[in-house]
Amino acid sequence: MFGDLGNTPFLSAFGICFTQGLFSFFTPCVLPLIPVYLSFLSGMTFDQLQHAENTSARFKKVFGNTLLFVLGFSTIFILLGLGATQIGDFLNRYQRPIAFGAAIIILILALHFTGAYQISFLNYEKRIDIGSQKKMGPFSSFLFGLAFAFGWTPCIGPILASVLLIAAYNPQFGIFLLAAYAAGLAIPFLLTALFVNTFIGLLNRMKRHMELVELIIGSVLVLAAAYLMFNALSISLLLPLGVTALAMTLVIVLKLIAKIPIRWPALIVAIAMVAVGGTIYVGQITKAVTKDISQMGWVDAAGRPADLSTYQDRVVLLNFFASWCDPCKEEIPKLAQIYREHQKEGFAILGIDMDSDLADGVAFVKDRQVPYPVVYGNLNDLASFGTRAALPTNIILRTKPSNKVLKVYTGWPGENTLLADLMQFAK
Repeated sequence: MFGDLGNTPFLSAFGICFTQGLFSFFTPCVLPLIPVYLSFLSGMTFDQLQHAENTSARFKKVFGNTLLFVLGFSTIFILLGLGATQIGDFLNRYQRPIAFGAAIIILILALHFTGAYQISFLNYEKRIDIGSQKKMGPFSSFLFGLAFAFGWTPCIGPILASVLLIAAYNPQFGIFLLAAYAAGLAIPFLLTALFVNTFIGLLNRMKRHMELVELIIGSVLVLAAAYLMFNALSISLLLPLGVTALAMTLVIVLKLIAKIPIRWPALIVAIAMVAVGGTIYVGQITKAVTKDISQMGWVDAAGRPADLSTYQDRVVLLNFFASWCDPCKEEIPKLAQIYREHQKEGFAILGIDMDSDLADGVAFVKDRQVPYPVVYGNLNDLASFGTRAALPTNIILRTKPSNKVLKVYTGWPGENTLLADLMQFAK
């Protein structure tokens, strides 16, 4: 799992979630109340905070309680990430249509946040009563953080919803992505506690630019939608994310400088994204439906044609890997052990090497002493199984009838889970 943290899709998702955490701090329902939060956490009036004579005591009180407050709301957000991972198996099976639908939902949220269209129920917020000036201790500060996460979730809902969708689509990283979101929201709170006077002055100036802040937040939501849509379609993320960023920059410029209402430019960007993504999606679905996966164009180590025709009416685990994939290297010995100990129990294992150069793949398989049969293909083969081009991927299918896909795992599911599923399907 941890070997996957360096891949491009994860880093893109991590960056988007962290940025959305930062922008959550600057939403109109959080930013104006920062002085109230600090006053409540410290048990001091805002004037006392700014002009306290004992700065050391003020620092310990404000920063200590703010740190526990941050830990409180971070706990809730990380638990939300844990919940998002629980639906990961369902999403892996239907990941492309669900990701496409989730991208459209996030686009709608983005149009709402930029002000292009207003969705009334998204403006609902349930605030916490923080009018009391009771002194806050460490435990009560932590509880206040828990309450903050629950109480303000409707207010920052459009942003948090997009983060949860990304986490659910990447179940093996769900906790990390919500932790990234929590960190993005936590850092401004902690900096505010460290530099009260300086930061409050900055926040007062920021209030005059809330329109720009909301436009930027909306643009980040559009980028989140682009990530979900095009990552699911096995498209390189650099081009769609770059084009989307440029398009939303143009939308902001047209709004702030040319004074053109944002509704139509933002809507054009959203429609263009859905049209391009939809065209690619339909093309991939058509290709998958018309392509017989028993004739994939795979070859063996000698370059001779190879396919699934030798596996008649059997449950087969297809393990897609490549020599450059570090997590693949970690799971091959585990698959080898399953193969050696259970190869006579009604299922087969077939490795599919995705290296672009046949010689590299053959050398890798030989070096790793892979005991089960291996054929050689390319990353585009995964689209024929209705899944994205991510490694490692493990697919359980039954060759009759019609090579039915039974289960898809993006990443390593664990030896016990995989073996239990293979044994169940092989009955």
